[in-house]
Amino acid sequence: MAFRLFDTAGVDNDVMAMTAEATGKAKRNGGGHKRRKRIAAEDLTEENMAKEEVVLKGMARQTLEAARESDVVLLMFDGRAVLQGGSPVEVSETARWLRRNLGKGGNKRIVLLANKLEGDRWGAAEVDAQEAFLETERLGFGEPLLVSAEHGDGMAEIAALLGEATVEKYERMRIEGTLPSPPEIELGDGAPGALRPVTLAILGRQNVGKSTLLNALVEDDRVITGSMAGLTRDAIAVDFERIPIDGDSGRTFSIVDTAGIRKEGKRDNTNVIEGDSVRDAMRALKVAHVCLLVVDADGGHLTKTELGIADAVIKEGRALVVVANKADKLVSEYGISPMKYAADVKNQVDTFLPHVGDVMVVPTSSLIGDGVSNVLPTVERVFERWNTRINTGALNSWFKEVVVAHPPPMVRGRATRMKCEWGDMREREDAS
Repeated sequence: MAFRLFDTAGVDNDVMAMTAEATGKAKRNGGGHKRRKRIAAEDLTEENMAKEEVVLKGMARQTLEAARESDVVLLMFDGRAVLQGGSPVEVSETARWLRRNLGKGGNKRIVLLANKLEGDRWGAAEVDAQEAFLETERLGFGEPLLVSAEHGDGMAEIAALLGEATVEKYERMRIEGTLPSPPEIELGDGAPGALRPVTLAILGRQNVGKSTLLNALVEDDRVITGSMAGLTRDAIAVDFERIPIDGDSGRTFSIVDTAGIRKEGKRDNTNVIEGDSVRDAMRALKVAHVCLLVVDADGGHLTKTELGIADAVIKEGRALVVVANKADKLVSEYGISPMKYAADVKNQVDTFLPHVGDVMVVPTSSLIGDGVSNVLPTVERVFERWNTRINTGALNSWFKEVVVAHPPPMVRGRATRMKCEWGDMREREDAS
């Protein structure tokens, strides 16, 4: 059984109050839920409030979008707090919020998960547990599943539930006549017209337009964007399939949006979130085929941090494409054409990182869409070049010419014998 899982942000009164889809009195009251002030009084600045509004609205929009696209919605709440005498008011409000904004829901299935109930926390007081969760049963979603995500308790019940939902969905599609026919060709590396999928990591400093670029590439608001720095915290992967061109089968991209990387001296070492965000970005770099280094064209030059990111990409053996974003500002404020800036960026990379080689630079303006259509075709060309297979004989001939032109030092009066086995290694890996 295969399924796609969406992990969403937490839903509370602050998020529900930002929902534009509320109706009636709730719509006039900003969603019908009283907001709690999440920012301390001493930190109530215009910038902080603006950032909070953007984040909360984005959380509400993305959560509802994920629920609308799903066949099963797992509504999780703290079961331990309920057993300890707490009232499941928040889960009740969230359930009503989902009902109001999802409409009738069609064939959507909502399942309650009472989390943090590992071991015998509920088994020793089974009667009390039934009474404690009686209010949640009145929501109309049936009895909640008692699980512990940390310890893995209840995962078998969730798997069985998803299996039932899968069977029901396929049977419903069969009756309605919407069940897709199996493909005639199994797509893969050896299938005619098939193109290898590409994992693409978007890297760069804060507030250079990485998330905006991802939304522009997939033509959808998949991640939260804003003018404030630091909105993206986690590495978020979005699957996207390019429209087939010239008889091919199209290409699938897994595009990973990462958090902005600040100069090491400016990072807050006490901020655990920032440290985790940087580590997530570096992990995304290591598993990607191609890395997009997004730079702010308005800055006029590459920073030391950006050159460090480019160097890390090459040292890791990944392909590199530089995206000069916000190029529209160059024309309006400085009269510099985007192509001129792209050439200047390429010269900087060649000067400071000569070992990188021929780097392709794409000028864009993600906010208005200029140049975005050139990004993925450039990524494909770079990926094909990066993925080119060279036979062992040609590689050894090239290596021999290099050794003759630049002979290694003598060891104890004897010439050092060097042998290139990279091609043989690749062949052995394929055979295994």
